[in-house]
Amino acid sequence: MCVAEVEAGEEVRELLEKVGISVKKGATVKVVYGRDRDILKALREEDRPVLGVAPPGVDAKLAAADVKTLPTIQCVKVRVPRLTAENALGRIHAVNEIALLASAPGVFVKYAIYVDGDHLYSDMGDGVLIATPLGSTAYAMSAGGPKIRLDAEVLEVVPVNSALRRLPHVVPLHSAIEIIDAKSVEELVAIGDGVERVRYKSPTRVYVDSFATLVMPARKAAKPIEKSLPPSALLVKRLLEERGALTVEEIVRLSGLKPRTARHALAKLRENGVVQTTVDPTDPRRRLYRL
Repeated sequence: MCVAEVEAGEEVRELLEKVGISVKKGATVKVVYGRDRDILKALREEDRPVLGVAPPGVDAKLAAADVKTLPTIQCVKVRVPRLTAENALGRIHAVNEIALLASAPGVFVKYAIYVDGDHLYSDMGDGVLIATPLGSTAYAMSAGGPKIRLDAEVLEVVPVNSALRRLPHVVPLHSAIEIIDAKSVEELVAIGDGVERVRYKSPTRVYVDSFATLVMPARKAAKPIEKSLPPSALLVKRLLEERGALTVEEIVRLSGLKPRTARHALAKLRENGVVQTTVDPTDPRRRLYRL
């Protein structure tokens, strides 16, 4: 295990001590036992490294381990930018993204983006996101933004459903981004990580004000994926390459595999870091699998 002493809640103390990790108040590493939202909250608030541990059956992408794999993981510490959005009405923080949206869904927002005082673009649409590399695989990716390496010193500006077909922009990490003269028929709000909120007032300035530290699994040495996968997993991998994101039901129908075999194939692909899961935007009860 990559840490020897942590601060943690009572719900996970016995597990940690069982695998040889000392639990002590004020330790230099904070363990968060829970979901991604719990880990994000800690990253917004904690100056010490945060180690996420997922409870049984919980798919927390920010967790370094779950209760079964915790004893064996090797890990690294990754620096995570913390965003601040502020205006005359208040201030909020985020580690994934700051979103400017209307308070009612499906309402047009008109706005202009400035970076370090220079006009980047003006747009109309559902809103705009300013995302960190960590947040590039969250809301920003579903809005059409690129996936960004965690060690890249950049932010991305991603329009949401742009009526003018504006494209995402990648800007230097320490840019001062301003959202100017935003207007809508509904009240506008700036939202941090889907949780913290402040009413919009022009200008609203978004910038990196500090850094958090996330403890993540160390990458294993690369090895030929095909040699370590069963035939069913290779079939599912090829299907995802051809068709894009699919549900388990769609994989079963298109591949001819039995549901149990398809799920085992997906588990093998996830173990090898080949497949990721996301919520199906058309049905939040289902999950999509993609390369």
